[in-house]
Amino acid sequence: MSVDGSNCKKKVKKRGIVSVNLSSTRYDVVKRVAEALNYSTTVENNDSFIIWSDCMITAERCAELKPYQRINHFPGMGEIARKDCLARNLQKMQKCYSDDYDFFPKTWNLPADYTVLMNYYHDLKKKKKIKTFICKPANGAMGNGIHLLQSLDKITMHDHVVIQEYLDRPLIVDGMKFDLRIYVLVLSCDPLKIFLYDDGLVRLSTTEYAAPTEKNIDNMFMHLTNYSINKTSENYEDCDEEDKGSKRSIKYLKTW
Repeated sequence: MSVDGSNCKKKVKKRGIVSVNLSSTRYDVVKRVAEALNYSTTVENNDSFIIWSDCMITAERCAELKPYQRINHFPGMGEIARKDCLARNLQKMQKCYSDDYDFFPKTWNLPADYTVLMNYYHDLKKKKKIKTFICKPANGAMGNGIHLLQSLDKITMHDHVVIQEYLDRPLIVDGMKFDLRIYVLVLSCDPLKIFLYDDGLVRLSTTEYAAPTEKNIDNMFMHLTNYSINKTSENYEDCDEEDKGSKRSIKYLKTW
């Protein structure tokens, strides 16, 4: 029996154009990337395959998503995105897994840890020891409101801040403090699926580092590495080369 080959060919389903809803983002770079990938962009279509939002989402918003839709947040991200929540969760993990969670300095979450902090501070004063602390607003961003202090006498039990021992012997590059911006893509929490980008940013301060003293403790260009702060410094270097300037690449750092 002969078979008509033309009838046996599988029908190839055409891939539809991926649509991205950008109604909840103000960043033009998201639109440019979507267009570079030949995705269609919209601010009205709630049935879009991808929904990009600048803000955290609620569990209810996530439950409303259709099975094929993806959004760039997980519910509850505030538990690691806010400084006070992150500090509280790190402390909880440290109690359970002390050997694995010994990578961050002594931390106090105020007002809850006010009494513990002041007891620690008064013990230091009795021993005539001076330590530097860094104080951060509980829900701050971009370096706003961060400052260093060696006296906690003006801290009150009503302050909503995170206070940590300041690491006064940091790694430095070309005499400057630096931090790392490492980029990861979390596809799933259960099971946990994380992709780590093979590069990132090295953000440098703009004043050569020295241990905190009364004279330099207020110099945020020396002690903080936030771009939003250092970009206003007269020493800030904007450079396209990855091994120069106030922003460099992690690939450069690996060869440094």
